Amino acid sequence: MEKATLILSWVLILGSFLPSLRLTHWSVRNFDFIRVQTIFLQIALILLFVFFIDKHTPFNATTLSILVIALVYQCYIIFPFIPKSGKTKYTGKTPSSTSVLSINVYQDNTEYGRTIDLIKAHNPDILLTLETNRAWDNALQEIESSYSKKLKIPRENTYGMHLYTNLEVDFIKAHYFVSDERPAIEAHLRDSQNNLFIFWGIHPPPPSPTEMETSKQKDAELMILAKEVLKSELPTLVIGDFNNVCWSRSARLFSKVSKLKDARKDSGLYSTFPVKPALLRFPLDLLYYSEGIKIDALNTLPDVGSDHLPFFSWFHISSEETKQPKEVTDELEETTDTIIREGIEEVNEEKDT
Repeated sequence: MEKATLILSWVLILGSFLPSLRLTHWSVRNFDFIRVQTIFLQIALILLFVFFIDKHTPFNATTLSILVIALVYQCYIIFPFIPKSGKTKYTGKTPSSTSVLSINVYQDNTEYGRTIDLIKAHNPDILLTLETNRAWDNALQEIESSYSKKLKIPRENTYGMHLYTNLEVDFIKAHYFVSDERPAIEAHLRDSQNNLFIFWGIHPPPPSPTEMETSKQKDAELMILAKEVLKSELPTLVIGDFNNVCWSRSARLFSKVSKLKDARKDSGLYSTFPVKPALLRFPLDLLYYSEGIKIDALNTLPDVGSDHLPFFSWFHISSEETKQPKEVTDELEETTDTIIREGIEEVNEEKDT
């Protein structure tokens, strides 16, 4: 038991600190996703040390000390997303609220009726569906009559995307930031009060042994989007399956470059993936918003047969003017450009092989 405890302790120690470095391999990045679960494992290991492991040998004592430091560091990383009294309290919709529903339907999910029923029950003003292929495109025709505007990009590669809205649309466009295989949607919309704002729907690729070996392409897409948002002087909302957790280094960099705020800050985790088992769930579907936007409510919705829970929000436009500074430091600009270059280089290497 002592040997197993020591090995697991060092795995979790490394898993605590390595994701904060500029290491992009999936084996490192995936430790970011499970920080909450790692906290409980580290507490259990510390208890094993206290009650069952000899703490007087130099190596064991050192391991225990660093394990405690790692636990404190993990709590420090997660702390900004723990609900806090008197901060970012969402109270529900207002008369001027706009609702947005983002659903990663899971391409192989054939329980179309559950998703259709959920959409009809909540009747969102903006509906973003992800992983929608031709079969899902056909299934979603049942709700199309409820929406006056739509942009449909069915794909069979798990990166299909559909946008539906009843709001007035000034402009709508599909972007392909890094790869022609993965769209992002930009829409300039007007709410019920005729306030103009920009909506982005995104779905960058995950670092995983079955998809991308590194997070370079995902990080590049996020940085390109961050720079696009930075150019705008209109209130902006970004939602989708980021394949990223809100406390990750790349998510915090995205917020810093784009000047957008994370809707989860001080309000809760609202974990969306995986649906089962719930104990392993973490926040993979994210929402960021600019000055001029107020989030009125945020929630996950019931399981619809996907591996993600639907992600729902009410928000309203408080001002069409955004006052945040529209520049970044030279150092941050250089970091952002490097990340974008590395992501594009990886795409080009894939094309050459």
